[in-house]
Amino acid sequence: MHPIIQGFFIGFLIAMPTGPVGFLCVKRALTHNFRASIVSVFGSITADLIFGLVAIFGLTSVMHFFTHEQNTIRFFGGLLLLYIGIKTYFDISHSFIPRLSKYEHLGNFASTFSLTITNPIQILTLPIVFTAIGTGVSPGKYGQALVFLVGIFIGSVLCWSILIGTASLLKKHLKEHHFRIINRVTGGIIVATGAVILGTVLLSHLK
Repeated sequence: MHPIIQGFFIGFLIAMPTGPVGFLCVKRALTHNFRASIVSVFGSITADLIFGLVAIFGLTSVMHFFTHEQNTIRFFGGLLLLYIGIKTYFDISHSFIPRLSKYEHLGNFASTFSLTITNPIQILTLPIVFTAIGTGVSPGKYGQALVFLVGIFIGSVLCWSILIGTASLLKKHLKEHHFRIINRVTGGIIVATGAVILGTVLLSHLK
């Protein structure tokens, strides 16, 4: 199978929003405009592409760093989750925000990028996914590897676009109290995830 098709399937698969980043992007799609949510999505996709680049080119020193410093990375990732979760939970904007400044867009990008890049599980599982599904990339064929990464990008964008587009269509049916519930639920999930991560880091140091 062509590398771009292999990459497309993997990109679509890894973009499935199953964690705090997914909840955060959906929340922004419901409470902000489409651009805000897309900028957030591209933060996560950029981090995934970096992980894919490391995995496909076999940058062992980088993978060793993520593996060796896993607890440190998880610690800062947990703190970041707590901060974003608390900020989301107490968000006073209980209605749709049609416009954001360029600095707020930059913050949206940085938040999802940071949350994804501080997740060492991503870089550890991607090689497994590549092996299971296949990449279609021959050893030493850097052109094929780049085409494969393009496929990952396209697959990720399509998956996120379906999710964000659906959420954007639903928000016109939401009332003010719905936005308040969205902030509370999303913030609570993100805080809980951050607390669990920090708890596991603490337990690993106590052993």
